[in-house]
Amino acid sequence: MKPLTLSDLHTRQAWPLNQKIDHTVGAIEAFVNYCKEHGRAPYASFSGGLNSTVLLDLARRYVDPNMPGVFCSTGNEYPEIVRFVRHTKNVTIIRPTMTPREVMARYGFPLVSKEQAHAMRDIQTSKSEKLRNYRLYGDGIRTCGILARRWRYLITEPYMTSEKCYELLKKRPFAKYNRSTQSLPMVGTMAGESKRREMTYINRGGCNIFSDDPTKTHSAPLSIWTNTDCWDYIHRFDVPYCSIYDVPGIDRTGCVFCGFGAHLGGGRFRVLYSLHPKLYQMAMNYTSNGYTLRYALRRMGVQLPDEQPELF
Repeated sequence: MKPLTLSDLHTRQAWPLNQKIDHTVGAIEAFVNYCKEHGRAPYASFSGGLNSTVLLDLARRYVDPNMPGVFCSTGNEYPEIVRFVRHTKNVTIIRPTMTPREVMARYGFPLVSKEQAHAMRDIQTSKSEKLRNYRLYGDGIRTCGILARRWRYLITEPYMTSEKCYELLKKRPFAKYNRSTQSLPMVGTMAGESKRREMTYINRGGCNIFSDDPTKTHSAPLSIWTNTDCWDYIHRFDVPYCSIYDVPGIDRTGCVFCGFGAHLGGGRFRVLYSLHPKLYQMAMNYTSNGYTLRYALRRMGVQLPDEQPELF
């Protein structure tokens, strides 16, 4: 089969909604059939966000009306998200073994991006001098995973920086659930959300990748969709969605404390402060080595909403 290219992805992203629905339903059906053949139970990973709402509706509308959803409650979702999830039928709620406060106290703050935080964690904690040198200087050939010069100040900061929150608060709970229930998830990620996801889609050869080892199987049926497609689908079929999306400034949800991308404007924290000031203060007071997330965000140059001067 001819390998996929970036041009192929862009062509598919330009398809009309009806064609994307057909394509996605086919991907879901193929995933469900794979699960049946391997004695696994399929489900939709349900965050309560826009993408996963569309994915769960597609699966129930066209493939299996009883398709279950699974939501991981980390304790740092918008309250609106939690309420929406609780009012969605047939959704199992799982939880991590650590709280966000404990994760950041032990491993550090999620700052800049997942890739840069990972590089920073290796520099701060790795016992391998070779790995540390690569994260700092590269090897003369590759550039992936090198700490950018802009963020080198983090090396001497008194707090830790890490991407471990995702693994401990989301990835591990789902892995435990999958093992204990012999289940496999579909996820609502879209290739257009980042360059990394574009390349993942291309390298995997499409929405699904199947393996003789079910743990290596991956299904992302919405890969070729866009945010506009999701809204068009929701409006066309009058699909209920979380009320948080009706708040100006909200186009994506997620962990309310997350510092990934905060240097690009910090809009997440402005919205959180406006809607849920107590939750905002709780997040700002998370600590690493005795230093608060508030302190770390200030050092990044983020203008926090409760520290902005009043305009007269």
